[in-house]
Amino acid sequence: MSPSPYVALWFVPLALAVSSPGAAQSWSDHERGIEARDLVLRPTIEGRRKVYVDGDEAYALLRGDGLFPLRASEPVRVLDADPEGDHIELEIESRRLGRGRVDFYGPAPTAEEFERWLDEVFETATPEVDFSRYVGNRRSRMVHIRGANHLPPTPDRELFATEVDARSAGYSLCGVCFVPTPVVSDYETERSLAVLGLQQVRATYYPSVAVDLQADVERIGAAVLARWPVPLKGYRYRFQVVDSDDVNAFAVPTGYVFVTRGLLQALESDDELAAILAHEIAHVESRHSYRLWRNARNASIVTGILGALAGGRDDAAADAVAAMTSFTAQLFLAGYGRDREREADLFASFYLNNADLGDRPLLNAFRKLQFARDAYDPFGRGGGLLATHPHIEERIEKTRETVTAGFGEDDVFHGIRNNGALVATLRFDVQRAFRNELDVVATLSTTAELGDDDNVNTLNIRVAGRRIRLRERTAERVFPNDEVSAVFGNDDGRGLITEPIEEVDLNLRNVDRWVNASTSGAAP
Repeated sequence: MSPSPYVALWFVPLALAVSSPGAAQSWSDHERGIEARDLVLRPTIEGRRKVYVDGDEAYALLRGDGLFPLRASEPVRVLDADPEGDHIELEIESRRLGRGRVDFYGPAPTAEEFERWLDEVFETATPEVDFSRYVGNRRSRMVHIRGANHLPPTPDRELFATEVDARSAGYSLCGVCFVPTPVVSDYETERSLAVLGLQQVRATYYPSVAVDLQADVERIGAAVLARWPVPLKGYRYRFQVVDSDDVNAFAVPTGYVFVTRGLLQALESDDELAAILAHEIAHVESRHSYRLWRNARNASIVTGILGALAGGRDDAAADAVAAMTSFTAQLFLAGYGRDREREADLFASFYLNNADLGDRPLLNAFRKLQFARDAYDPFGRGGGLLATHPHIEERIEKTRETVTAGFGEDDVFHGIRNNGALVATLRFDVQRAFRNELDVVATLSTTAELGDDDNVNTLNIRVAGRRIRLRERTAERVFPNDEVSAVFGNDDGRGLITEPIEEVDLNLRNVDRWVNASTSGAAP
C-alpha cells in the first residue's frame, strides 16, 4: 500500500524550503517552502498554546479551538503562509478536525533553524514516540516542559519522555511549567466564573482556623479523587473549611470545594464526608456552573467573553463582567437546579458503590440535611438553602431504594459522517435504577466536525435485541470541540442495563451513523 501524503512528511526535501540553508532569512523567504506542505501536528502538552522553540526569543502560538487542545498526533496540511515583519502565520487544516493556525514569532531563522522550530510543534523530523517532552536540570534536579523559556544550558540537560520518568529519576516538577490546565473547551470563561464565584464566597464566609478539620477534608478529598470512577478532566482541586454554623457544602468552578464547620460537626465518619465531597466533585467535573452560564447566553456572548475581559472596548468588558457577576451571585444563592443536583447525587452514589462503601453514607448525610432543614422549614414547603435541590425526601428515598452501576468498557460509540470524519464520541458512564425509573449518564465529546452548536435530545439504544428510549433530562447544548455529560431517562424501565449496548441512535448535527468505537476505525 502506498504511503499517504498526510503521513510521509519527513521525506519532504529541505531544498523546497530555502535556497541557501545557512543564509540569513526574512520570513518571506519561508513562505513558498511551507505552503501546501503536509505535516503532523503534535499533541498538546500540559494545555499550553505557547511553545518556545529557541530559548526565550522565539516561540510558536497555537490559535483557534479546532485543533487545540489535541490529545493525539493529527495529520494537517498548510493551506496558507502569511509572513509579517516579526512572525509568520500558518493556516493549517485537518481533514478530521477542521482548521487552525500556528504562528511562529521571532527573528527570521535560517532554513535549518526553521526546520528545528517546526519539529517542536510538528513531527517533521522526530516522530512523537521518540520525542522527549520534558527537560531536567541536572544541577537543580528540577524538570521542565520542553517548550518552556527557562530551560537549563544544554550540558546540564537530561531528557525524559514522560513526567513519570522524571519523577522516578528523582526530579521535582517546576512550579510554573506544571500549573494544571484541564483539557476542556473555553477554560478561560470557566476561570472567570470561578474568580467571580470566589468573590461571593469570600464576601459571605470566613475561612476556618481549625487545622484538624482542614486536614481531614483535604485528606478525604484527595482519597475521593484518587478513586473517582470515570476519567477526571484535570482540574486542580482545593478543599477548604469555612467557619459557619450552616449545614452546607458547595463548589466553585475549576475545583474549589467548600464545606462548612456546621456540616463537619454533624458528620460521623470519613465515608459520610466522602459522600458529600463526591457530590460536589461531580458538580465540578460535570462543569455545571459553566454549562448553566453558556446555556443561558447566546453563542456570540459566550465566545466573545474572553476578548471583552482581555482588552475589548471598556463598555463591552464592563457589560461582560456585570453579566457574569450577576450570574454567579444568583448561582451562589439558588444553586444548580434540580436536574443537575440529581446528576451529582447519581455520581456520588456511583463513587460510593464503586469504592465498595454502598449508599449508607450518602443516606446518613441526607437525613442530617433533612433534620437541619426542619429547623427553618418544618412543613417541608421547599424554602431555604435547599429550595432548588430535589426535595430531601426524594433524595432519601432514592438513596435507600436505588441500584447504581457502571457500564462496560466497550459501551463507547463514535458518531461519524459519511466521509468517515469523526464528529462525536458517546461514552456511557453510570446508570441508576429506581423502581420503574432508569437514569443513564453519558459523556458526549465532539470535534470541529460538528460545525455548530446543537441540542442533545432523545437517545435510543438497543440491548439484547430490545430497544430502549431514553429521554434527555438535562436539556444540554453541545458545541464543537466540546464535552458535556448528559442525563437520559426512561420512566418505564426494567432495571439496570446488564448486557452490552448493541446500537445507539442520537440525532446530532453532521452525524450520519453511530458505530461501536472498537470497530469504527475512527481516531479518538
